[in-house]
Amino acid sequence: MSPDPARLPDGRAAGHASSQSSGQSPGYRADVDGLRAVAVLAVLFFHAGWSRFSGGFVGVDVFFVISGYVIALSLFRDLDAGRFSLSGFFARRARRILPALTAVLLGTLLVSLLIVPPVYFRPFADSLVAASLFFSNLHFWQTSSYFNNDMPFRPLLHTWSLGVEEQFYIAAPVCLLLIQRFLGGRWRLVVTLCLLVSFGLNLYAVRHGHIDAAFYLPFTRAWEFLLGVLIALAPGPGLSRTVREAGVLAGLAMIAGAVLFYGPGTLFPGLAALWPCLGAGAVIWFGKPGDERAMPVLSRFLALPPVVWTGRISYSLYLVHWPVLVLGPFLMMRKLSFGETLVALALCFLLAWLLFRLVETPMRRAGWKTPVVLGAALVCAFGMAAAGWGGAEINARVFASQPAYARVPDMAGAEQAWGVGTCLLRDGQSWTDWAGDACILGEGEGPPVLLFGDSFAAHYVPGLRESGLTNGNRVIEYAMEGCPPTLDPASPGWPACSAFREHVMEIASRYNVRRVIIAGSWLEYGTGPSVQVEGTLTALEAAGLEVVLIGQPPNFHIPPYLILARTLPAETADAALPLSLEARAMNRKLAAIAERAGAGFVDPTAVLCPDGTCPVRVGNEDIYLDYGHFTLAGSFFSVERYFPELLR
Repeated sequence: MSPDPARLPDGRAAGHASSQSSGQSPGYRADVDGLRAVAVLAVLFFHAGWSRFSGGFVGVDVFFVISGYVIALSLFRDLDAGRFSLSGFFARRARRILPALTAVLLGTLLVSLLIVPPVYFRPFADSLVAASLFFSNLHFWQTSSYFNNDMPFRPLLHTWSLGVEEQFYIAAPVCLLLIQRFLGGRWRLVVTLCLLVSFGLNLYAVRHGHIDAAFYLPFTRAWEFLLGVLIALAPGPGLSRTVREAGVLAGLAMIAGAVLFYGPGTLFPGLAALWPCLGAGAVIWFGKPGDERAMPVLSRFLALPPVVWTGRISYSLYLVHWPVLVLGPFLMMRKLSFGETLVALALCFLLAWLLFRLVETPMRRAGWKTPVVLGAALVCAFGMAAAGWGGAEINARVFASQPAYARVPDMAGAEQAWGVGTCLLRDGQSWTDWAGDACILGEGEGPPVLLFGDSFAAHYVPGLRESGLTNGNRVIEYAMEGCPPTLDPASPGWPACSAFREHVMEIASRYNVRRVIIAGSWLEYGTGPSVQVEGTLTALEAAGLEVVLIGQPPNFHIPPYLILARTLPAETADAALPLSLEARAMNRKLAAIAERAGAGFVDPTAVLCPDGTCPVRVGNEDIYLDYGHFTLAGSFFSVERYFPELLR
């Protein structure tokens, strides 16, 4: 939404002209639209999987600050003019948000009906209902983590941010009326206090391991919007041109630093979210000169027509990009190549432009009265929710004649075999929840072996039980989901993860361990933890322990059983798929690290995929649950091939 001109309650102008010649309203700021472009491109390139933009998810935080700033201008404009009403405000929000969202939800639903099997369509239908009714942030908080990829089909995951935004928009005008009525319009004081409380809740949640709650809940995100509100309330920067130039430059640098150097391992939101938000605030505040000629150079760059155009279609672009990037690989049953990704991004821009021109803009300009708009909004929201509920039944009928898609590995059974919640701890659990003696496999008398890692260590446990190898050498499972198995204090991870890792030595000493086997999903953690594990190997060996590092197992962008369902007859008993280049490269790096540290190393890809293809179904048994975790059969398949040497 483009910022509207406004005047604050004290009579001071809230908007400043920056593009008088553009034909926009006097308070329009083209540089803010340009900042939207920066935010949406960061998100776009991150979701495209480009590693240089590993922190591009902070673009959403930049959007939140912009939204708070813009909504404050709109609210204070109406308040100053004496025409503020809740119904009018909600009608404007409905015009802005719902038409384009409804079109994208409907398009995603229609495509998904035909290409997505019921096992993934049912969760998608639930997310469609949640997105339609603006509580998808709460839905995804309960069902998934933003950074995991256990669920390969979540084309509406990005709508979590719309849920947070709309929940803020419901609360903001109500709070405005309460502040005006009972607190004498003490806007800055109240906004500052609410901002600090929300930011404090964010820090508290992250520190205590409630990462997903801090990420998705409106209470821990409200401070980002309130920062934008506070900037709208602040007086313009009565500073020299040089200081304003430096301020905008610093703001963009803070955003760029987060985009380039953050990653899935960053403890986020937490304190890390502060820097891109402050950066966005600095760009907005320092870029508010009294006339266009005094605009900082970088603000004028943000106001260039191509940048502004991208910013103006940013809402439509944000809506369409994620469904395209998810549906594309699902349609092709493989990861997109670089060239195909470029084509997908070009398609995103084309669809966004069409959506902006044919849906978003006409509906925003339609002369419908407020009751009509609110009635149409309810029809759209509940109509799409009903379509989600009904779509699951239609989808089940579409795939009823294709039995290959009914072949779904038992994830719940696998997690039970891994000891989830007791020996494989989840996000939010403390290391003290580890079950101790209950995590010992086997009854041998010799010194036990410690299996230390994440879920990619735990998925070997069923195979170890089945193989009988633990009868001679007991194995202790000590694992935490999504926690990089390193001892480096700089290694990413939330506080509970850090505490879990810090107690490895204590566990080894308590159980008289002589050997430690480390296994993890190294590709998910990126280059940082894979390098930091070298110090871990050295530290464990210095403590008198033998150490073996297990490298990255074969990984797949789409679960293999779905690929086979699309490409082979249902009765196919044996099948293989190509090994990914990323897994090969990661294991070469890990092998070199283990060699330098003098530790043992096992390359699962070399053992399981010696000719460059990986068995994914053997004797009519599927080997993989999802993108890389082993099934119960797959666990035994891998354990019998390279664990006998590790447990001698």
